[in-house]
Amino acid sequence: MTPKAEIILEGTYLYYKGEVNYSQEEFKLVHFTNEEVFHFYAEIVSRLENGEFLKILIRYEMNSQFIPTFVRIEKSLGNKYALETFKMDNSTFELKYSFQTNQKVHEFKKNVTSKHYLTSPAVCTSGIFTLSKKMDANARTAIHFISSANEWGYSAPPTEKSVFAEFKSRDYNEFQLHGNALSASHLCLYEKDSITSPHEAPVELYLSKHYAVPYQLNYGDQKIVIKNLKKNT
Repeated sequence: MTPKAEIILEGTYLYYKGEVNYSQEEFKLVHFTNEEVFHFYAEIVSRLENGEFLKILIRYEMNSQFIPTFVRIEKSLGNKYALETFKMDNSTFELKYSFQTNQKVHEFKKNVTSKHYLTSPAVCTSGIFTLSKKMDANARTAIHFISSANEWGYSAPPTEKSVFAEFKSRDYNEFQLHGNALSASHLCLYEKDSITSPHEAPVELYLSKHYAVPYQLNYGDQKIVIKNLKKNT
């Protein structure tokens, strides 16, 4: 059967450190209607100080409940190349991981203890867990992620890490961006819970109504802002 694909969203992010724009992300969200699955496709391009370009291609697959099932991350920089894949079986909690360079392929398999979300470098995927995770209305909620620290060579298998999420405002309040009044919910991410670290500076996400795609991400002097977002009807 030929997949029936519908592009739901398309957009662009600009990455800033201070006032310097150092990277750009293009993305689209596609709904495969005959399979009832969703895929994010993203491309991140950064120009380094030496003039070289880092290019990252991401495919982020989700089931009908927006729970990630597969992530593909392909990176290139000059003659460097790396390809990572994460495949999660959400019925058995089995993770299959692969890391490939020009010289070698490493594979890893393990069972995880509970429901985990897969991470990706793409900002467009950073709020997707809010579509399926039940959030505590009065405290920080532990979110379990699987990620890898491997860059251009394999050093270790993926690790499980918990971060703590809290909605400062779950309601969609007015959010000013590029002189426009938008509706966004305000989500904060912490490394620790509120008892251990009540005054920790969070990563701030301002999430749109459109599949939790962020309008903006703030952390320290880092800011990632959406340049445009097109919703296809």
